[in-house]
This record gives sequence, structure tokens and C-alpha cells, in this order.
Amino acid sequence: MIESSISVCFAFNGDADGLISQHLLELSGILPSFRVTGLKREIVLLEQLPRLKTASVYVFDISLDVNRSGLMNLLENPEVEVIWFDHHEAGAIPDSPRLKAHILNARGTCTALIVHTEFPGLDPRWAAMAAFGDNLPEAGEALLRPLNISGAESTVLREAGELLNYNAYGETVEDVLFHPLEIAKRLSRFNDPLLFIRESGFFEPLREQLHKDESNLNAIVPEEEKANAKIYRLPCESWARRMGAIFANRFALKNPDCAIGVLHLLSNGDYQVSIRSPRNDRAGVFAPASDLAREFPTGGGRALAAGINRLPSEAVSNFKKRFFELYAP
Repeated sequence: MIESSISVCFAFNGDADGLISQHLLELSGILPSFRVTGLKREIVLLEQLPRLKTASVYVFDISLDVNRSGLMNLLENPEVEVIWFDHHEAGAIPDSPRLKAHILNARGTCTALIVHTEFPGLDPRWAAMAAFGDNLPEAGEALLRPLNISGAESTVLREAGELLNYNAYGETVEDVLFHPLEIAKRLSRFNDPLLFIRESGFFEPLREQLHKDESNLNAIVPEEEKANAKIYRLPCESWARRMGAIFANRFALKNPDCAIGVLHLLSNGDYQVSIRSPRNDRAGVFAPASDLAREFPTGGGRALAAGINRLPSEAVSNFKKRFFELYAP
């Protein structure tokens, strides 16, 4: 890749949390000259950056551990600094004066909340929208409460966050309506989240597609269940690849004492897996979802929500065995 003198780069997850986190930096006055992103599970992003001479690289909502090789390559250049905002399991954080890591892997947080804390003068409605999209309604409502906004406005922000998140899920870009990079570029025009929702042109098409996809969930039943743990398997269809994680999020909110695993069949016969651990497990009786995910190659995430990007079909039985060992002992 051609060497570049780009001064500011953004690398970010293509879901609601990643999109809004990088936008918060823009609103603070830090403007990118280059962006790299992808679908929800396309998180090995640093290798996609051009070769840099002098740059500040801002990273949002992707695992440091998964991008460790790309990070170490960046840090080899004494003219590059990396500023990392994230809430996923990071592993060992490299000790470098040119790496500033704002990483908090804790229940109830997301990357936009971390960014908002670092830049407290920003409009909290943006971070609330990201929290809603990341299935953290309690955090979103807590940010909005001091604003005394109407219930209708809160509902609009919540739906928008959920729709942005929904748009990020797919095996390929053909599965989604809008590439996250397109959303990020258009998002940069807006200071007010309600104007973005009303005028960007994204949300009505997403709403219509989501309603169509939801109709397919009525026939979904658990493939296997024990105690308060359930596993679902979805077919190899675009609607299922878009809806699998949304279905898991909704189930987790409605059944906070339960664990859920959703297997999304991919075109090559492998599976993507969404894992949600019991939300009411304040005492820490059950393993974090990220612990189970990280037992398998390409797995990772956080305590309440994690996933495996590629689970070979021959590993499904072992995954199910470990899932029930941890959540239905």
C-alpha cells in the first residue's frame, strides 16, 4: 500500500457504537482524513490503513487483542501515535508512550460512553443512541434523564440506535442496506442526532427492512435448552444473518436470568455465533460471554455479549457442550 502523510485516521466498528464513537471525536473538533470500517464482525481493520509517515490513529470499538499485530506494526513507526477507545476484552495492553488506551471492559458500558466521558461537553443524546444500539437501554436512559426530554424523543433515539446496529450485521455487504462507511461520511454532516435521524435518509428503509425480517422470527424455536440456557440455530438466509444478533439482544432483555446462544449458518457451512450471558448475574455466578467465545478461534467480546466470527460446523457440538456446562450446570 502506498505510503501516506495522512495526519488523522479513524478505524472503527461499523455498528451503532463504533459509528457514533468516531462521530463524537469529529464533534470535538478532531477530523479524520481517512476512515476504515466494515460490517459488525469485520474487526481486523488496522492492516487496511495505508502506510503512514506521521499520523494519529484513533481506534473505536474493536478488540485490541484481535488487532494486536496491526497495532504493533503501527507502533514501530516513531511518528505514529495510537489512541484506542474500546470496551471489549483487550488482553495485555502494550507498554508504549505512543499508545493511549481508553479501554474499559465492564458491564453496562460501551465505547461511546467511554468517549463521552473523555469529552464531557458533547451532546449526550449521541452517546445515548449508541448505548441503545449496543443493547444497554439502562445506560441510554441514564444519559437522557438529566435532559428532561420527552418520551417520544427518547423512543426515536432508541429506535435509531437499534436500526444502526441492525444495519451492521451480515456475512457480506450484499446483506446490508448501507455500508457503514457511507453512514459515517453522511453522519459527519450532523451536529444534532434528531436532524440526522430525520434527514439522513437511512432510517425509513432500515425500518421497512427490519419489519420484513422480523416476520421470519415467528417460527424460530430453541434447538436445545436446559434450565435457563437456550440455543437457537438460524438458516443460511440474508434475513437470518441480519437478525441473529438482534434476536439475541431482544431475548436477553426480555429474559435477564437466561443465557442464549444463536448459531447463524454461513454460506460455507461454518457458523457465526452470538452469545448473551444472564444480565441479572450481578454476583458473577456465570462465566462472562466473552470467556466462552474466547475458547474458540475468532471469538471475543464482552461480559454480557460476545460472539464467534467463524465456528466450523464440526465444532458446533463442542460449543453446545461448553455453553450448557457454563450456563446450565
